Amino acid sequence: MKATFRTPKTHKGWIGLFAILTIVLLGSWPVIPLLNHTTIIFGMPILMVWSILLIFLTTGILMILNKMGVND
Repeated sequence: MKATFRTPKTHKGWIGLFAILTIVLLGSWPVIPLLNHTTIIFGMPILMVWSILLIFLTTGILMILNKMGVND
C-alpha cells in the first residue's frame, strides 16, 4: 500500500488542520514543563488538570469541526 500525504483542499479543511495541530502542540513538550509543578488545583496537580482540560478541548474542537462539515 502506498502511503501519501494529503493536504486539505478547502478553507474549512485548513482551519481543521490548524485546530488539531494547535491541540497537539498544547499537549506536547513546550507546554508540559511549564505546568509540571506541585501546585494543587481542585485537589489535583496542575498537570493533571491540564490533561483533563485538553481532553475537553479536543472533544469540543472535533465536535465543532464535525458541525462545520470538515470531514465531507
